[in-house]
Amino acid sequence: MTDMTSRRKTLKRDWFDNQPGAWVMVMLPAVAGFFIGEPNLDTLWLLATWAVCYCVQFSAAHWFKAHFSRRYLPPMLTYAVALIVIGLPFLITHTGILRWAPLYIVLVALSMLSSWLRKERSLWGNAVAVLATSMMTVVIASFGDRLPPLCGAGGSQVSCDAVAQYRQGIRALPDWRSWADVQAWWPAYSVPKAALTAAIVFALTQYGSVLFVKTMIREYGKRSYLVASWVWHAALAITGFAVNMWLGVVAVVLLTQSVAIPLRFRGQRRPKPMIAGVTEAMCLLLVFIAVIIICPHLA
Repeated sequence: MTDMTSRRKTLKRDWFDNQPGAWVMVMLPAVAGFFIGEPNLDTLWLLATWAVCYCVQFSAAHWFKAHFSRRYLPPMLTYAVALIVIGLPFLITHTGILRWAPLYIVLVALSMLSSWLRKERSLWGNAVAVLATSMMTVVIASFGDRLPPLCGAGGSQVSCDAVAQYRQGIRALPDWRSWADVQAWWPAYSVPKAALTAAIVFALTQYGSVLFVKTMIREYGKRSYLVASWVWHAALAITGFAVNMWLGVVAVVLLTQSVAIPLRFRGQRRPKPMIAGVTEAMCLLLVFIAVIIICPHLA
């Protein structure tokens, strides 16, 4: 009877994500977009909204995984109301954010499906999460102040007017008569090259991190996952050096982690999750630093 009651009653832990490392993976790409696009009120507002979005996502994922148990309704509804309070004013004043709606509707649907099927830790479930978090680099950066052509010292009035026009095109949806025009939907700089490059780096490295963590926890001891992790990270290193020397160096660090740590515990009892979590967080922070320094110069 006590067990049945605990299953129905909302617990304190139901209000928080039980994966601390997930917050790192979710927020670092968004913070990178905040800096790559240059901070302003819009990007700060989006950053806060994204944090609340994640609270809605993980609480809704628990609800779907439990097949609509009432236990998870209070956190989900509370976070949903907070999202409406924070996000609706941004949506009203920045309708251009809706150009990203189709992508995220699909990703949210797939995320909830993976939770319903209890496959959120599967390779495809992880891929959905990685894509959603990585693309926030582009979404947030597109609303930043780093918009060429630059206006200011040495800039003409024409360039200043062009900047204002670009910003207006990004912040607002096109007139209904232009909805069939792709360029109207995706005006200049709505997908900043530096941010897109950073998003690709985040997606590839974070999925590699997913594989590494699996070799240390859920799939510990399985040779297929170990080989997949090594091959993925080796390909990252080769690609990294082809793009930029320092990205290649970072990729080598990730490759070294993916090889050395599993071999260190080979044949032993499964290591504590904290070992994989701390190592993963440090490597993701290294990727974050490299991204915000290097990617703006690759565009």
